[in-house]
Amino acid sequence: MNEGDVIIKTGQVEYVEDNSDGLRIKIRIGTDGQEPLENIPYAFPLLPKTFQSVPKVGEGAIVITTTTRNDKSQRYYLGPLISQPQFQEQCNYNFGRGNATSLLNSGFLEPLEKISNNKETWGSFPKTDDVAVVGRGSQDIILRNNYDTNSNEVDIRCGVRQDSISTDKNLIGKIIFNSLDPAYIQLKYKKSITNDNLQEANSVINMVADKINIISNKDENSFNLTNVEELIKENDLDSIMGKLHRLAHGDTLVELLNLIIKAILTHVHPYSGIPPCVNGYTEEMANYEVEKIMSKHVRIS
Repeated sequence: MNEGDVIIKTGQVEYVEDNSDGLRIKIRIGTDGQEPLENIPYAFPLLPKTFQSVPKVGEGAIVITTTTRNDKSQRYYLGPLISQPQFQEQCNYNFGRGNATSLLNSGFLEPLEKISNNKETWGSFPKTDDVAVVGRGSQDIILRNNYDTNSNEVDIRCGVRQDSISTDKNLIGKIIFNSLDPAYIQLKYKKSITNDNLQEANSVINMVADKINIISNKDENSFNLTNVEELIKENDLDSIMGKLHRLAHGDTLVELLNLIIKAILTHVHPYSGIPPCVNGYTEEMANYEVEKIMSKHVRIS
């Protein structure tokens, strides 16, 4: 195939600001040479705008032109080019000599060793047969079909990956599974997924984080829940959590209520106007540690 017939190329992203908010970017391909940036045509995203992924300046992208032998014709792009999970945050193209092309025939650099050889990375990224949206940092959304257990699962995860501290040149970036403090919502479905008494279910939602806040838009406190940049600002969290109500442990609360009922039903008054006799239930109720009823980690509005 002659060079002029090639309409699919790779190039380096040099500009990502679009004054029309169309997610268009400017990508310098080989035939652009030293052309001034203003003369390089915009490339339109091939991904539908219901799924947004815009490459960063310095990364690579695939460029498709609509007319053969005319690289100034309408351009479309797919990208960014990310060769391996070690470069999820940023994968430099470096005019075809960076890590972005290490798995392409035109690559100048050798790819790194696969991270799945290291147990510390297991669970960090979706499996090959998952459907997923993987963020640039430590967040992702995974749609998983567990064939071995015949169950379905959706995971919304944040903070699930952390930086490697290894001196191994293959272990770089946020690739180590965070088993200490990730935040995630897990939806699971399977017939009879739980069977114990009072726990029978086909579907389960698990919410996991250091602290869990459940807040209503109609709460009587004037919380700022709709910041245009962060929804809830980090600087507001301490104030909000200080006004929310700690959730009660239902089984612990029932334990105290049963003590109160037994103490009331079994106490006796020797004579009129004399305090009731103290019994075992009364003593246990008086010494009950009420604070253990309240959750330290879950709050509601």
